Amino acid sequence: MNDGYPLLLRLTDKNVTIIGGGKIATRKARGLLMTGANITVVAPSFTEELQQMAVHRIQEKYHSSHIKTAFLIFCCTNDPAVNTKITKDIATHQLINDCTDKSRSDFFNMATFHQEDHLIAISTSGENPARATEILQNLKHSADI
Repeated sequence: MNDGYPLLLRLTDKNVTIIGGGKIATRKARGLLMTGANITVVAPSFTEELQQMAVHRIQEKYHSSHIKTAFLIFCCTNDPAVNTKITKDIATHQLINDCTDKSRSDFFNMATFHQEDHLIAISTSGENPARATEILQNLKHSADI
């Protein structure tokens, strides 16, 4: 675990693949929409919200070719065998976030608040994302940020 400063990535024109079509995949895609990333979601079915999003959808079960060109990969299925396969299929230059097992993740999402002149990001290193959001909300309400 790196205790250094959080790394914020510029994702414009980068390929991001989300495996899974449920609530977690939907939340990840929603958060990525404003980044300028090329977002692909792979799943046998998608939430209604995902069906409406401006993302590339591949409606089928996962296979390794789905992540060949991905820079970032989000593993969001509820099938442990599929999640394990995805983590084994990645190349060394790819980064993965396994939403079901943080020990297999290269990065974690952060709760963020962006203003013109600053960005505040809170992370619990994947331990408790809801707590990170709560801390950020408390900061926003208690200070002029």
